[in-house]
Amino acid sequence: MRKFGPILFLVLLLGLAALAVFGLSREADYDRSPLGSKGLQVWMQAKGIPVVRADAHTTRASSEFSLRIVPLPIVQTDAATTQEGGKKEAGNLAPWIYEARLYELPTLIILPKWRGSVLDDEVARESALVPFSDINSELNRADLSNLYLKRLGPEFEEAPQTLEPGQTQKIKLYRAQVFDRSTIPDQCEEIAGIDAGALVLRCEDDYLVYVLSDPDLMNNHGLALGDNAAFALSLIKELRGTDATKPVYLDTSGKLLDSEKPVDEGRTYERSTSDLARFFAYPLSVIWGAILLVAALCFWRGAYRFGPALSEAAGNIEISKTAAIEATARLLRLSGNDGRMAAQFVQHLLADKAALLFGPGSANQAGIDRMFQRLALRDRASAEALQSTAKALVERGDVMTRSDLHRNLETFRKLLGSIEFGSR
Repeated sequence: MRKFGPILFLVLLLGLAALAVFGLSREADYDRSPLGSKGLQVWMQAKGIPVVRADAHTTRASSEFSLRIVPLPIVQTDAATTQEGGKKEAGNLAPWIYEARLYELPTLIILPKWRGSVLDDEVARESALVPFSDINSELNRADLSNLYLKRLGPEFEEAPQTLEPGQTQKIKLYRAQVFDRSTIPDQCEEIAGIDAGALVLRCEDDYLVYVLSDPDLMNNHGLALGDNAAFALSLIKELRGTDATKPVYLDTSGKLLDSEKPVDEGRTYERSTSDLARFFAYPLSVIWGAILLVAALCFWRGAYRFGPALSEAAGNIEISKTAAIEATARLLRLSGNDGRMAAQFVQHLLADKAALLFGPGSANQAGIDRMFQRLALRDRASAEALQSTAKALVERGDVMTRSDLHRNLETFRKLLGSIEFGSR
């Protein structure tokens, strides 16, 4: 039962470490998944197009950017919720917020095609496709309610595209998702497409919006197929303008932009649990996980492997020495070895006196002989008497009778007390 507590504590620490590493960095993991948009950001930056990614904690102005790219998140179509009136809403934003975003600056909307289940199953089945009803709800928010999509069969579709003079790229799509040309509204025109339908539309009424039907042209998975990466770069250059220098805004947060650039001055912020979650986001989650693992290992080694901590008295060296000496003396007395105990006492006492005179390295027989030579220079008779008594106790103490042992010990004590050892 004593061992169960440390094991349970270790399991809890390991569980917290796993949560910090895998649970709190889920958003970053999705961004780097085949359906994410991290590859598009890196690709544009590598080709000299500045990119600013949305940050819920930073306020931006629409005047700072030349184009906004909005990849509609998969979670919106997978985790649909029921709103007032029983209508099913695909997104988490109110309709007026969605419309306000389109007025801020030219926007490229990338429609979804795959559910998030593709990441779990790792298979692009037909059942993993997003229903057209969910996509149409997003098109309704952009005032494109009469625009319809269609999908091709379970095969790859290849088609050449020419957006820049003299440059032709061959795009490649699996289960291509295109706009039905017969439903394209009057305010929209086709920019790019294949034989089966349109891929990119430019729609301008009260605001300018571009709509990409198939996200596989710009997500992490699609950029690796055919010339999709080159086509995506050409398309973004075409949409933002050949002479544009302002960054592209990769909007993944849904936060509205300011009309003017915010002034860098002191402001009061509202704190929430999301601010605390930033301390556990990647890569800090890895650091916290490592700290918890090290703490768990230290606890296991200290409390489980090596047993409970020793008491303070048990670690006192002087008390341990005294207890050892008393135990040895008791054993010698019980066994009738008083003479042997006296011999050891005399030998150790002389060694201590020699160490006192000549240093710790002289606590041996050579040091004792040197000590008697020094004592003889002062008082030869007393030194020889002490040496003779000590030698008798050390060599014959275990065979002496009890009366002889006490008589010699008393003589040794008196001689030892009458001699002045001095100091080194």
